[in-house]
Amino acid sequence: MQRTANVPVAVTTQHNDNRRTGLNACETTLHPGNVTPASFGRLFSRAVDGHVYAQPLVLPGVEPPGRGPRDVVYVATMHNSVYAFDAVDPAASAPLWRTSLGPSCPLPDPEIGPPHYRDIAVEVGVVSTPVIDAARKVLYVLAFTKEADGHHHTLHALDTRTGQPVLGGPVRVEASVPGTGDGSVGGRLAFTSARQIQRSALTLANGTVYAAFAAYGDRSPYHGWVFGFGALTLRRTGVYVTTPGTGLGGIWQAGQGLAVDEAGCLYFMTGNGGFRPDGSELGDSVVKLRPDLTPADWFSPFNNAELDAADADLGSAGPLLIPGTRLLLGGGKEGKFYLLDREAMGHFHAGSDSQIPQSFYVVAPDANSHHIHGGPVYWDLPGGPWFYVWPENAFLRAYRFSGGRLDVSPVSTSTTTDPTGVPGGSPGMPGGMLSVSAAGRDPDSGLVWASHPWRENANQAVVDGVLRAYRARDLTDEVWHSRMNAARDDVGKFAKFVPPTVANGRVYLPSFSGALHVYGLIG
Repeated sequence: MQRTANVPVAVTTQHNDNRRTGLNACETTLHPGNVTPASFGRLFSRAVDGHVYAQPLVLPGVEPPGRGPRDVVYVATMHNSVYAFDAVDPAASAPLWRTSLGPSCPLPDPEIGPPHYRDIAVEVGVVSTPVIDAARKVLYVLAFTKEADGHHHTLHALDTRTGQPVLGGPVRVEASVPGTGDGSVGGRLAFTSARQIQRSALTLANGTVYAAFAAYGDRSPYHGWVFGFGALTLRRTGVYVTTPGTGLGGIWQAGQGLAVDEAGCLYFMTGNGGFRPDGSELGDSVVKLRPDLTPADWFSPFNNAELDAADADLGSAGPLLIPGTRLLLGGGKEGKFYLLDREAMGHFHAGSDSQIPQSFYVVAPDANSHHIHGGPVYWDLPGGPWFYVWPENAFLRAYRFSGGRLDVSPVSTSTTTDPTGVPGGSPGMPGGMLSVSAAGRDPDSGLVWASHPWRENANQAVVDGVLRAYRARDLTDEVWHSRMNAARDDVGKFAKFVPPTVANGRVYLPSFSGALHVYGLIG
């Protein structure tokens, strides 16, 4: 997320920036006083041709040929289409352009998922959030296709003004590396698109586009892969595999992108899979890579084996790099936060995690799951930063950061209940997918935005969704939600794992109902 004085905000990557804060700190239009049922609602919707798992991106001042500059919102679908719409004008219903990236893969397809696979509905195309190089006017997007010669992942570079391919693309994602793990042949591991899903958002850093991979429904053989591609050439520059001698260890993070520090190092969290205390196999771990994708450091919880056995992926969410510090915050399906020193991540310590700065349960373990998906979000306040998270079967909550640690008791908690009376207002998976907007550090300006299912668990199901807004300093104050005036503001079907995009007085939220919705001040 970028802004200079009097220049509109650009949201060019998932969760706003490469630290994955989820924060737009330049929102001077929307605030708790005017986001109310009387003054805020859906302004218009735009039809798209498939389900949307990618967060919408916003770029101001784009100049499509012969049209003049305008703010543009980009959205990619599971039908392998990328759309560019006027982000502001309610009357501009037709896309500025639409580009097809090839034939999507229908479901069920016996080659890409286990029997009765339902984690994705209908088809597989663009699953991850693209990334934009605003200076070079290039949008990078990765598609999955089923063609005559098999399944393929393909990286595309599109002109943000026209949707036309640039930089000599597209290029297929292909690699073979040394390894003796699942699916290896003759001491080599070959990347197999039919076994790998590209869910984590694309990341642009170090003159490189990074793409990370996991699996369809844990169907083996698969591994966690990270690829680097030159941002100007699309040539592959590096490859890393999380479990070269075992298996699994996927990188999905419920759609969150890799985090990047000021030195260009990359951070991500892995799912279940092989683990060895020497760091050669890193399932259920937090991993740090150098810009060239060589290993730099890592951490894995003391109960790694228990997490793996219980399918309690550490990597159901991605890490957040805390601005102004060398600390990293993340948590996964166990419902526990881990605070790590990025310069000494701690590796593995049998019996406890006492070697790291802090770990604690966000919600005390009970009969319900309290998985964290997508990651926490951040707002810097005069009294110290707050971090927000909405686990499954629990309330939205905020934690204060001070003295290099988080207070383990929430500083604020929502009181929302869902229509059936379930505490937290979110009936199970995946909890709430969050963004924060504020006018700098003004404590009266902040809003926490959440997208989540309305009545039903979204695990392996398409269900109704809801968009909510809370006063960020007092989560008991839910100022608005899309069911208060459902005839005007209804979301439709919940877009799984997609956080709202807040930019320039508008909120952009896709759905599984074939639409991108745009909310803002009425009139």
